[in-house]
Amino acid sequence: MSNLSGTFSTPASGKNGLRQQLIESVAAFNSASAPQAANDMVEQLLTLPEMTRSARILMCLSFHGEIDTWGLLARLLAAGREVYVPRADPRDRQLHVHRYPCELRELPFGMKQPLRGTPELNAGAINETIEVALALGLAFDRRGYRLGFGTGYFDRFLAGRPFPAIGMCYQAQLVDRIPEEPHDVPMAAVVTEAGVWRPHI
Repeated sequence: MSNLSGTFSTPASGKNGLRQQLIESVAAFNSASAPQAANDMVEQLLTLPEMTRSARILMCLSFHGEIDTWGLLARLLAAGREVYVPRADPRDRQLHVHRYPCELRELPFGMKQPLRGTPELNAGAINETIEVALALGLAFDRRGYRLGFGTGYFDRFLAGRPFPAIGMCYQAQLVDRIPEEPHDVPMAAVVTEAGVWRPHI
């Protein structure tokens, strides 16, 4: 698997330039080592205090080149945890939260998310229900900042929440610095197959 670690941003390119570099690099990852990397990431993740003390977990469903989270989903359910998954709705540009298992639909670009109209947490219940959120992204930096696909759903969702967010990615997607914006919310930790990174902002 190629290594992306480093500082990819410049004042001229900013997030958009970095995002394009990472989309191309993630697509070129060597898939042969991906299952073992995902398993190692899960083992690291499950030891975190944020996870051991949480019974109700919001997690992203992986697709394409993202580190696989479907095995983690199965393990959490088997352990009796309540698992919730997000749905990005372009009508209100908000992230909605559904208890899994629920009916999923596949979007044109391959991501699966809950079908609109399936039962979901109302906005007032999210903070009282979710104890930790697990996030995917194109990259994370060593300060905990995340680079997504540019829609902003997850950043808006995390703003002001009482529960921590933990990033999940390949070690190769951990970079030195991502240009942050005022609305960006750093992760409490970033977990890769190689270890756990706590931010030092």
